[in-house]
Amino acid sequence: MKKQIYLAGGFFSDKQNDLVTRAHTALEHNPTVGYIHSPREHQYQNVTAENDPKGIFGSYEWATETYNNDLTAMGLADLAVVVWDNVQPDMGTAWEMGYLAALHKPIVLTCEDAVEQVGINLMLIKGSKTFLTQVQELKDFDFNLIPTKLYKGLII
Repeated sequence: MKKQIYLAGGFFSDKQNDLVTRAHTALEHNPTVGYIHSPREHQYQNVTAENDPKGIFGSYEWATETYNNDLTAMGLADLAVVVWDNVQPDMGTAWEMGYLAALHKPIVLTCEDAVEQVGINLMLIKGSKTFLTQVQELKDFDFNLIPTKLYKGLII
């Protein structure tokens, strides 16, 4: 059975965009993945800060419709994959993780930053079923089984 994935991750820096892009590519090559919803690719009317011919980016209409679209996608997803930037954390991604946890969706958290000594927030770790240190691991991950893989570093 192929799973519907909600792919959460910031897309406000080159690093974050790279993480989301690599995660999306790895998921596309995973035989246990069917559909991938990435909020970066599902903005209301495809409007972004760089592409806004109607002048609605940041408006109440754009924000409401983009938000509601993501809520629907999170509700329909079987589980979530989160790519976390621990150096420049995105509050929206943290919020999505909380919402997904409240919906009882399994969360696979990936973070490539060296967090063992610096630590990672306990709410992120406790809300995740699996912690991966490399985005590339998503390519071969069994989303039908969703094995538990615990974070072994400092929890803050």
